[in-house]
Amino acid sequence: MVFRFLFLLLIFACTPKLPSLIQTSYVIETSDIGRFWEAYDSLDQATSRADSIAIMQEVYIDQASAGFREFLNIRAFTAEEYIQKIAAYPGFWSSVRPLTEVVISRMDEVEAVFARYRTALPNFKQPNICFAIGGIRTGGTISGGYILIGTEIAAADSSVQKGELSEWMQSVVGQTGDITAMIAHESIHTQQRGSTGDGLIKKTINEGVADFLSEQITGMNINYRIYDYAYAHECEIWQDWQGDLVKNPTGFRNWMYQGNNVEGRPADLGYFIGYRIAQSYYDHQENKRQAIRDLLNRRKYEQIYEESGYAPCE
Repeated sequence: MVFRFLFLLLIFACTPKLPSLIQTSYVIETSDIGRFWEAYDSLDQATSRADSIAIMQEVYIDQASAGFREFLNIRAFTAEEYIQKIAAYPGFWSSVRPLTEVVISRMDEVEAVFARYRTALPNFKQPNICFAIGGIRTGGTISGGYILIGTEIAAADSSVQKGELSEWMQSVVGQTGDITAMIAHESIHTQQRGSTGDGLIKKTINEGVADFLSEQITGMNINYRIYDYAYAHECEIWQDWQGDLVKNPTGFRNWMYQGNNVEGRPADLGYFIGYRIAQSYYDHQENKRQAIRDLLNRRKYEQIYEESGYAPCE
């Protein structure tokens, strides 16, 4: 189902005395969730693996909404992948299903996030949203004017059966703060301007800004699960990050998007370093509105790094 939200914003000008009306709208697409579960239920009719793949392709993927087509384009989910993961994680799918199916009734919570951003963020540009079922490998991302949500990850809570999943996925699923936190984080990415390139500084601050501003404005942070460890080891993490910056300033895979490829500490600690740099920069600025503009401007991230005053080991 597609929801089209229309909001009337009153813009008061000096003249004329009566306010003029500006109308803005956005789309929240949830129909792909229902199509996934329709395909899932139809798998009972399959007599072979090939039948199962064909059902998932025809009922779910071939009927994709515009937003889900964008999701498919950047994440390359396949019918075969879905069938493999449905077979591998039956407990997970049966337990997460009711949480995904009620997302449609929670759009007022999503709108509350956007309402805060319209007030707090300069020149907020309203994104569209597509809630779909991903391949248990993407909680949220942005592309083509959409926030794209892997609802099976974003909507999961402590009731979900996670024992079949990898150790890293068990640490993530049910630990991101729910769909509203994911929307809050990804919305910040839709407001950032300029390219991050491949540099460690820009990649780190790019994600840290999304964590910091979403928490600052909405009180939500999708990475809170790593913060207890990070604060307890902040100096050590900072020194390691700086060491990698010297050795390989364009490399970032030791610090984010790591998945299972880390031992002895949580994955994605670059988000925390970026958060702390962004927070320190913001705290040192007298003009907070301008500070937010700076944090949304990727072209300034190296300058922000230099001027942040972040020094956890002193």
